[in-house]
Amino acid sequence: MVERAVESGRDVEGGYRLDVENFGPIVRASVDLRPLTVFVGPSNTGKSWLATLIYALHQCFGAAHDPYAGDSAFDFAELGSLPPAAPVRRALKDWLLKEAEKGLSPPLPAEAASLVRSALEHPTGIDRELAREVGRCFGTGDPRELIRRPGSHAGATVDVGVARSGGEAVRYQIGIGKDGTRFAGRISSVDALQLQYEHEDFNHASLRTEWSKPGHRDPEATLLRSLAERLFQSLLQPLRRQAYYLPADRTGFMHGHQVVAGAAVQNATAVGLGAVRDVPLLSGVSADFLNLLIWMGRRTRRRSHRATADRFATHLEKEVLKGAVRLSHAEAGYPVFTYQPHGWQDDLPLTRVSSMVTELAPLVLSLRHVVRSGDLLIIEEPEVHLHPAMQAAVARALVRVVRSGVHIVVTTHSEWFLEQIGNLVRLAALPEQEREGFEGADCAIGPHEVGAWLFKSSERPKGSVVSEVKLDSETGLYPTDYDAVSEALYNQGAEIFNRTQASGGR
Repeated sequence: MVERAVESGRDVEGGYRLDVENFGPIVRASVDLRPLTVFVGPSNTGKSWLATLIYALHQCFGAAHDPYAGDSAFDFAELGSLPPAAPVRRALKDWLLKEAEKGLSPPLPAEAASLVRSALEHPTGIDRELAREVGRCFGTGDPRELIRRPGSHAGATVDVGVARSGGEAVRYQIGIGKDGTRFAGRISSVDALQLQYEHEDFNHASLRTEWSKPGHRDPEATLLRSLAERLFQSLLQPLRRQAYYLPADRTGFMHGHQVVAGAAVQNATAVGLGAVRDVPLLSGVSADFLNLLIWMGRRTRRRSHRATADRFATHLEKEVLKGAVRLSHAEAGYPVFTYQPHGWQDDLPLTRVSSMVTELAPLVLSLRHVVRSGDLLIIEEPEVHLHPAMQAAVARALVRVVRSGVHIVVTTHSEWFLEQIGNLVRLAALPEQEREGFEGADCAIGPHEVGAWLFKSSERPKGSVVSEVKLDSETGLYPTDYDAVSEALYNQGAEIFNRTQASGGR
């Protein structure tokens, strides 16, 4: 099953595969992360759980790119020392003295590649960091609380598979059990390391330069450790995307972010609170979102950065919000967010605007000030408080963002949102000249770039089962439980009508 699962995402650049068991409410899930990944299904089936897990993995392995969180959550130096034996040292020295032939770097010595592979499959120091980051994002100091109940005695498992051309390159398993969190992997072959080495910027010449630097007590060990660290980052490159999470209830955050941030955001995550019980707890997802709002204002004040997705923010304001979301600064230094309807001279505080504006304002602000091509944006229920026509418009806007190079994960309960995505996939099958006149003709998207996963409740075992749903070529819809609800309501209405007629309208 693993080989088939990884192959299914092979055509998607920068994607990876997650296989999850006994995590939160989820019995099992198999998900390929595509440029646009949609989670759909009934409430309380684990959509946000899986989205938060994805965010936690990116925070752990990609936090070095985090512009506002400070220190990296993961230290690659903790891969450990690799003391090479004499034959390995000789092989390394001979290898470094070789010159490139026909522009190609010489292959890694088999002795060194095997040693590096062993270190990559059983890296040290990661278990603790994973436990900390996963626990932080979910707002618990003990990741064992995240195991499904009643669940397996073996605990929860998360398998991450990253494929490269020619087959599976790496697969890591994260286990959460009674003895704590563990992390171990499997590299498909030494050849996979060779392929990665040849195609990355840490080529033979750069490694030789690094090896020859003065001051190394053990240059061969330093070289091997550097190679292992860089290969580790490269093999898990899809997880190193900078991730941003827009949680549900964005209206509440936008109305009260100054009060909440000032009182709690620095000390309110569960991790490290210990016996302090009077401080209100925030999950790491919520705390990061509040920090993002604050950082956004500071970054804008310095005017040193502008996100590459700004034009999509302007499009959302024009087509959906019918006004501009504006950012200024209070004397205390916190950002102040307002809304100016088109044609107005004055700004309105967000406490006096519709919930549609306050729900979409964080998306507009993120696209304008933060998100860049290559980032991952996770959005819970972007359709909340929107008229169906606006839900479809937001779906089109998000596809435009995806086509610019941003990866997006969405949780949704909206059949209109999902149906619009389906139409945009079907549009991609038409020649461009045949798309004229269709709303969204400029944002058609290929089927291999979109994935929809349905979360369904299971009684035995108790929990949710997650599986991919394919676009139906005849109906143009992703099969979900929406049709069953619609049919039940229709039948109920018909029965009410029949009884009303039979009773003579009394």
